Amino acid sequence: MVQIRFLGGLSVVMLSALLGLAASSAVPAAATPITRVAGDRDWQIDFQPGDLRLYVDPADGRYYWYFTYTVTNLTERDLVFAPRIELFLDSGEILRSGRGVPTRVVDQLKRLLGNPLLEDQNRIIGDLRVGRENARTGIAIWPAEDQQVTELTLFFQGLSSDRKDVLHPETGEKVALYRTLRREYLVPGDPEARGSTPLELSAKGNRRGPECEMEFQIGGRPAGCWIYR
Repeated sequence: MVQIRFLGGLSVVMLSALLGLAASSAVPAAATPITRVAGDRDWQIDFQPGDLRLYVDPADGRYYWYFTYTVTNLTERDLVFAPRIELFLDSGEILRSGRGVPTRVVDQLKRLLGNPLLEDQNRIIGDLRVGRENARTGIAIWPAEDQQVTELTLFFQGLSSDRKDVLHPETGEKVALYRTLRREYLVPGDPEARGSTPLELSAKGNRRGPECEMEFQIGGRPAGCWIYR
């Protein structure tokens, strides 16, 4: 089975840019759903997002985006947590967490945030045991070389076992789409002047739309959207 990732809710310009980068792996929205695959014991992990901020490495002046979060297993059995966390820039570039990030930057952010238990994208992969006392806190980091962006979209996969099988409209192959949390952010003003101020969520972009399976809320307010990609 081939895994294909959808990018729900992107503009035509953004989608075109993405397809130019990965035309061989993208699946048009016209893909025909076959069925939702539900295992005998479906699960979803409790997710508490932190802030998305900008960090400047004092050693060389390079910029990095970083995002913190806490996951808790409130199901009835232990799970394996293996997140895939990506940033999509309005320029069309896709950034995978951890790639191009020096170990010293991870260590600097742990000290800055005062939390030595923060786990990066590699260390956090593994068992997530049942219970609030076994919650784990992670940090995702990306190089921020492009400072001209005005919007960022965060995709977080690995919080749910839910997936859909669809038919590729051109090849007829069965492909899998996984339930993914999408959060859209605005990037206002000059990055140096803004510093490490948390990015604001886009009020419009995080409301439920045609591509959303369900709205993700915090305190009764839209804070993301569940999609399949």
